[in-house]
Amino acid sequence: MTNPWSWAALLWGAAEGFLFFIVPDVIIGLIALRKGLRAGLLAALLAATGAALGGGAMYLWAQSQPAQARAAVAAVPAVSDAMVARADREMAAGWLTAAMKGPLTSTPYKVYAALAPAQGVSLPAWVAAAWPVRLPRFLLVAVGMALIGGVIRERLSPRIGLAVFTSGWVLFYGWFWLSHPG
Repeated sequence: MTNPWSWAALLWGAAEGFLFFIVPDVIIGLIALRKGLRAGLLAALLAATGAALGGGAMYLWAQSQPAQARAAVAAVPAVSDAMVARADREMAAGWLTAAMKGPLTSTPYKVYAALAPAQGVSLPAWVAAAWPVRLPRFLLVAVGMALIGGVIRERLSPRIGLAVFTSGWVLFYGWFWLSHPG
């Protein structure tokens, strides 16, 4: 039976692909840490599917109301007008390559989704691109956290493991939002 938390990864992926500002890596990592590799991989697949849904919804909004969608994305924490403009220029040179590089430049998927209609990307192409754009990182998180979980489950109580995990994400986002003002 599928872990109900894996379905939460689907919803989280959809929300983050639209406007939510905390990556699905958090829930994927938690699932993999607590439940192991198989559950983590399923969460990664479902989060990528959710990203396709959320990115598709952002695409449709940007197609019908481009200025509003772009403004909403630019208002997300750690997203700036300069980031959106840079992503727009990069997409003009090749939308899929630009979106694939997004995780390396800390540019959220939702930024590219909001720009995709104006770049002439079709909705089916954009939705299909969510998997190659989002899934590799999600799978790395699942594998990495499953490996860590295998080591710490025998050494730490679940409560301590959760505290360390949560502290790590709080510190990461504190640093990220301070170093990436938007």
